[in-house]
Amino acid sequence: MKRRMYRARRRMNHVISELSHVLLMAGGQEINLRLNREEDGLRLHLDGDFHPEHQRAMERMAALLQPVVRDPALVETYGELTGEDQYTDEGEISLVGQMLDASSVTVEPGRVKMNLYLAF
Repeated sequence: MKRRMYRARRRMNHVISELSHVLLMAGGQEINLRLNREEDGLRLHLDGDFHPEHQRAMERMAALLQPVVRDPALVETYGELTGEDQYTDEGEISLVGQMLDASSVTVEPGRVKMNLYLAF
C-alpha cells in the first residue's frame, strides 16, 4: 500500500504541474487548486481561466483528460519518459488523462473546471 500511495502522490504532482502549466500558457490569470486526500486516493479540484482564443485547445484538453478507455500499461511504460520540455505536446496531456482513475472536466467560455481522482 505504501508503494501505491507514493506512486499516486508522484503522479498527482505531475498532474498538477502539467495542468497549471497548460492553463498559464493559455493566458490564465487565476488557477484555484484544492487537493484532498481521501481514504483510497487523492482528489484534485481545479478551477481556472484562460484566454478566449484557447477555447478549442481547452476543449481538446478536456477530451484527453476524460478518455473512454484507460490503459494502465501505457502509463507504466511512458509515465517516466516524459521530460520537462514537453509541456506543449498534446501527448503529455493524453498521458495525464491515462494516469487518472476518474475525471470530470467542464469547459465554459474562458473557464475550465476539473474534478480529478487518482486512487492509491
